[in-house]
Amino acid sequence: MGNLAGRTSSEGSRGSDGSISVEELQKHNTKDDAWMVLFGEVLDVTKFIPIHPGGTDTIDMYLGKDATEEWVEIHSPETLEKNLQHITKIGKIEARRGLMSWLYERFAAPKSAGASATPSAPADDDWPQGTQFTAAFEEELKKEEGHFSLETLKRWNGKERPMLIALCGIVIDVSPSENFIPTHGYGKLWAGKDCTWAMATVSLKAEDANRLDFKLEELEELQFKSLAGWYKHFTEKYRQVGTLQELKDWDFSNIIAEAKEMQKKGSYA
Repeated sequence: MGNLAGRTSSEGSRGSDGSISVEELQKHNTKDDAWMVLFGEVLDVTKFIPIHPGGTDTIDMYLGKDATEEWVEIHSPETLEKNLQHITKIGKIEARRGLMSWLYERFAAPKSAGASATPSAPADDDWPQGTQFTAAFEEELKKEEGHFSLETLKRWNGKERPMLIALCGIVIDVSPSENFIPTHGYGKLWAGKDCTWAMATVSLKAEDANRLDFKLEELEELQFKSLAGWYKHFTEKYRQVGTLQELKDWDFSNIIAEAKEMQKKGSYA
């Protein structure tokens, strides 16, 4: 969402940190003056309403509100990217519940492993959840000896093998999660890839997976806290199966420390 071109709104609508208040958001709730929140950003969707694939009436109920969770349930990540020219970024929504907490909550209930899978790859429609670990896959995982590169990690894509992702230098088994499906949504974007930059920036752009051309010390405060929140969530919920060689020399100690503070406070951000 950070890639949307910004437009300055009236000064009265902004807090001291430049954020948009919920009260201001709620004022823009008509089809002629339509704002909504997606992924923590306040967006002017007035020009998007007439071309909304689901019709104008279905989007009307979300005007002046946070529509993120409903958007994720209904739309593919690509939908937003295809319509950026019709959407204007106003600013960030005023923090009330903690940075992007809805995102972390969506990953809060991983599904049980379920039936065993075979190593052979089926057709796309045959894996609603993705390949799960079996004794054979566990043996294959042991052969990695806990060391992955971007090249070897990509084989664990939820299709031929159970799904693994990398975050902050560690490799995590997300195969039990019903939110990581290899052909859709987060799984399609991040299966077998490093997600550090994508999660820091809350990006649903495919090219932001496996991005290593950034420095941790240059992350903005919101990006830093977002990444710490993701790290807290995934290390609490899922098992760690190794490390990523490309990030072995990166210092994630500040991210880990922030995640521990969040854990103490019982919050995501």
